[in-house]
Amino acid sequence: MIVSHPVCVVQRLRNINATILGRRTRSPLSLPFALSFENNRNGRTLNLGETVILENEINPFLTALRKRGITVTAVHNHRLFDSPRLMYMHWENVGNPFEFAQNSISTAKEAGLF
Repeated sequence: MIVSHPVCVVQRLRNINATILGRRTRSPLSLPFALSFENNRNGRTLNLGETVILENEINPFLTALRKRGITVTAVHNHRLFDSPRLMYMHWENVGNPFEFAQNSISTAKEAGLF
């Protein structure tokens, strides 16, 4: 999915067999890998990322983002009664949106998210 103006958002779902309250979910609120890009008047773009992440994926993904100079700002849960335990990671920078997207996706592949 791509949405634009005033903020461009690109999202795909992670392929995780997850349940919430015992029910299968494919909701973009539960299984996102999303990037957003918000340009301001001086040409510097605020780049944000969020993904659902499994506990064993956190350290490899976080380490790979940091190696690329991207700041990780949060790791937390959204829900109770989920299986497997779904966590969420947020990362960000200000800079070139194409580099941010390329780094985010290559990091996800390197860490085994895709």
